[in-house]
Amino acid sequence: MKVGLFVGVAVASLGIAVGVSNVQPQSIHAVATVQSTPKAYRGSWFQYQDLQYRVKVTKSTFIFGGGYYAKQKWHPVDQQTYRISRTVKAGTCTWNQRANAQGYQTIKIKHGKFLVKLQEGILTVKQYRQGEDVNGYPLYFHQVKHPATVFSK
Repeated sequence: MKVGLFVGVAVASLGIAVGVSNVQPQSIHAVATVQSTPKAYRGSWFQYQDLQYRVKVTKSTFIFGGGYYAKQKWHPVDQQTYRISRTVKAGTCTWNQRANAQGYQTIKIKHGKFLVKLQEGILTVKQYRQGEDVNGYPLYFHQVKHPATVFSK
């Protein structure tokens, strides 16, 4: 009889504990990814030494790749366009607004990521594919307000 009473009290207290835990407010976790790109990063960014590589950031896209300007028009060569999304799929990316210890923000893509940092008017980009640094060094880009008029011949 003592065992039955003990089991009954244990079951009742467990039911009360479960009920109380469901009534308590749940903590809200902030989402670290953004729905649109940060305004400071938007625009066209070029490497001055080559003028063959461009990073273009719009409100909802991140474009990275090569190409050239001719007759005031950008002609892409091996360029990738990623749309900002909540999840990473083919052709989409997520932009993490929190910077890591070195000040880089992470843009996750399928099978890789970009690390980007804006400092003193220079956009620094590191590209990783399957955990490996693609270039082995950071790429530096400068913003150009009207690239078609500057780079076309």
